[in-house]
Amino acid sequence: MIRFENVTHIYNINTAYEKKALDNININLDENIITGLIGKSGSGKSTFVQHFNNLLMPTYGKIYLDKKKIGLVFQYPEHQFFEMTVQDEIGFAIKTLDPEKKLDKILNALEFVGLDKNYLNKNPFELSGGEKRKVAIASVLVMQPEILILDEPTVGLDFKTQNNILLNLKKLNKKFNMTIIIISHDMNIIAEFTQKVIIMRDAKIIFYGDTCDAFNIKNLDLDLPLTKILINKLKDKNISVPDNIILFNDLVNFISQKIKENPN
Repeated sequence: MIRFENVTHIYNINTAYEKKALDNININLDENIITGLIGKSGSGKSTFVQHFNNLLMPTYGKIYLDKKKIGLVFQYPEHQFFEMTVQDEIGFAIKTLDPEKKLDKILNALEFVGLDKNYLNKNPFELSGGEKRKVAIASVLVMQPEILILDEPTVGLDFKTQNNILLNLKKLNKKFNMTIIIISHDMNIIAEFTQKVIIMRDAKIIFYGDTCDAFNIKNLDLDLPLTKILINKLKDKNISVPDNIILFNDLVNFISQKIKENPN
């Protein structure tokens, strides 16, 4: 169960700098799927997810979570580092395991994000931006969380690495029924890798539902994924496309079928 009831969070309450970051949030989240969390900067996304693992507590309202292991990968990975080697950073969450089993899990987590054992003794603070993000993801995955939250997980990564990590997240979701929440400004990622979407605006949740339905909302005031841009161009040419198409491959298959039916 993941439920927010009338949750409001106010920063610097009763001061001149008071700011309402969450405004009466009510939501029952579907579990065991990948959910996208989108909205403009300052809409409340990061504040919302920090309530999952008690980094922040509601000013008002209640949160019901029956999951014990919740992993959060911050937007800026250096904010979660405190060890001086990659091995110690990733291994901190499993420090009670025997050394051999612990090392095996650390290496598996590194492999997942595309790094190898040569990184074990490196200082995480001295890595490149992309490498820091990979280590941050590995340090959370190593504890096999039941809920995994990633704030802009692919920023600073090349396309191949982005795709590999996202595909592996899909595998984790299917293999372990892991509930995954991805915050991203990249609508192509949201379209391709999520089943449901939360849209936030001005500290409120204005939509929660299927990903394909989210991008059919008029006046969304957000970038559209490439698939939806192409669909809109087809509709402008009076080519009807089903509203439930959001995946790029599904659109390609639809167009291919149309060409077969009308070769001229």
